[in-house]
Amino acid sequence: MTPSDAEQDDELAPELREIADRAHAAGLKVWTLRWNAHPTVAIVGEPELQIDFPAGRIAREVRISRRDAPDWASTDFAHWVFLGDYDAFLDRASGTVVAALGYTADGFGLAQKKIPGLVPMPEDDPDLAPREGEALTETAFREPVRLRVEHPSVEGLSITIQRPPPRALRVACRENPRTWGVAITGVTTERHDQALGLLQEISTSFFIDLDLSYGLAFRLKKDYRVEWASEPSDEDALSTKMPRFPVLAHNYDAASLYLYARTLVSAPLLEYLAYYQVLEFFMPKYARVAAIQKLRDVLRDPRFDHDDDVVLGRVIEMVTDTGRTSATEREQLKATVTRCVDASALVGYLEGHPHGAAAMADKKRISDIRLLNPKDTSASLVEQVSDRIYDLRCRIVHGKEGGNGRGEPLRPFGRESKLLTYDLDLIRFVAQRVLITSSGPATWGR
Repeated sequence: MTPSDAEQDDELAPELREIADRAHAAGLKVWTLRWNAHPTVAIVGEPELQIDFPAGRIAREVRISRRDAPDWASTDFAHWVFLGDYDAFLDRASGTVVAALGYTADGFGLAQKKIPGLVPMPEDDPDLAPREGEALTETAFREPVRLRVEHPSVEGLSITIQRPPPRALRVACRENPRTWGVAITGVTTERHDQALGLLQEISTSFFIDLDLSYGLAFRLKKDYRVEWASEPSDEDALSTKMPRFPVLAHNYDAASLYLYARTLVSAPLLEYLAYYQVLEFFMPKYARVAAIQKLRDVLRDPRFDHDDDVVLGRVIEMVTDTGRTSATEREQLKATVTRCVDASALVGYLEGHPHGAAAMADKKRISDIRLLNPKDTSASLVEQVSDRIYDLRCRIVHGKEGGNGRGEPLRPFGRESKLLTYDLDLIRFVAQRVLITSSGPATWGR
């Protein structure tokens, strides 16, 4: 879409012009958007509005079509501040924070459970006014419910969970009326960071209480447009051949872990660990292979003296250090990657994934993990990849408070966890190579 200043746009529909004027009066930046059918084709389509709402250090871009205009015309949006990367905002005029709740286990079973204080919403409640396109036949409108809990000593401070979500939230974020929303009233701050912290702290504590007492699990819903970093992708070349009947047999457990990782959506840390478990499955095997090779090299040396107790002691230490309880996991991973992925394959991978190669060489992107640099002569590319995979694994797994000496732990809701796209591609490639190397000829039908 092509943006332009809405103040200079004479083709804007009257109903959108009214909303643009209100936004300008509130000090908000307003743009007109038009669709381009193709970069070389003239602008086509009816213009839409984009209002840039404050959202801390950035702006939240909200689009409004002509169809949306009646809903926005009846909504007071002049004092909204969007909060973080959530579908949530603070209304500074009323001192209310509203937020959408995401789909989670059992949370949406609230309406079917007899929770003390859960009551039907009155028919004339403003939040039951449908917006454009919402069907009154929805269960959310036929059986609207609300649970409101007030602070015992702070007057006006309360938290409410309801279905459908507050109408203003459905207008601002186009939330589905079948989902749930949360509202916190009595908010005295007008600052973004303080309101965001209040939303996170109060809602998190309340959701924990609901889970412990009633088995209900809720979470705040993220804005899908900012949930993940928008980054250029490296497309893998697909085979042009007909699929063949499988001729390789893979270990069922390891292959199941890989397929499980492939089914995960919007869970990058869990997906990463699932791929890592594929590598971990074969670590004892390839650590032992590496130990046998080291022992073989020692025994082949014509200078080896089997009567020298010191030399034999070193051989014993070398062999026993390859056991799973004594060898470090980093060393076992390195042995696995070294055995299953050759340097030329990694060079070809990075050449075929230029965006990923650049990202994984950027020290400002994800901190405290090994960078990949094929020109680095201090370590082979295989060692660099192995170290990077292990460093990331440690930052994900070692999530205890205070850190683990590798920098802050990666959290599912943190900035860096949104930047794992290229590392997920890399560890998936390595897991594929490990599966292939570890496979055997199929014997079914024989």
